[in-house]
Amino acid sequence: MDPDKAYDILNSISEKNAVNSNDIEVLFNLSHHNDPEIRAYVAELLVFAKGIEAEKILIAMSDDPDELVRVNACDSLSAFASKDSYEQLLKCVSYDQSMLVKKYAVLSLIDIMNCVDADRNELKRLFSDLTEKEDISISALGFKGLYMLGHKEYINSIINLLSAEDYRDRCTVINILIDIIEDDNKNLIFSALSKLRTTEKSEAVNSMIDKVIGNSE
Repeated sequence: MDPDKAYDILNSISEKNAVNSNDIEVLFNLSHHNDPEIRAYVAELLVFAKGIEAEKILIAMSDDPDELVRVNACDSLSAFASKDSYEQLLKCVSYDQSMLVKKYAVLSLIDIMNCVDADRNELKRLFSDLTEKEDISISALGFKGLYMLGHKEYINSIINLLSAEDYRDRCTVINILIDIIEDDNKNLIFSALSKLRTTEKSEAVNSMIDKVIGNSE
């Protein structure tokens, strides 16, 4: 299909913020388009779909040769809390060579792990391995996974990563802390962010901190 026509079709689906049964066949066909940007768009839109057919398309797309397609497919699988999606995300986290794909696969895995019959010991080993990665964002997500499994002591490990050298990593860590804020830990998180604010030079990081602290007042 001509790329312009494909984009017109995808844009019309996007405007609905929903994917109905009539759209699924179209999206399936476009998931095999030779343009990776179109395939990535398909994977992005399938987060609005429901049902086994949409899930199967995303699972297949998470093995796509293109990195962005795999990223979007893993991201959209967060909307499909099933054993099949769980197993595919586990595979992507374990074997995909792209750190970006791993990141989105971990995020979706954490989102759905408590909704499926997951092996919590297996997840603990996986998340523990991720904490050893040199990539700070992956390591931080490993600690988040452990925290979400109930190992609350790892909040201190997440907070310690606020000292990461790259401001983008510090932004990632702050987003993780925002995700896990609850009554039992909010004072600890707000205190850590307030302390960072006194020395932080990045406007992006400070803007995030100000939003969190401002919302707490």
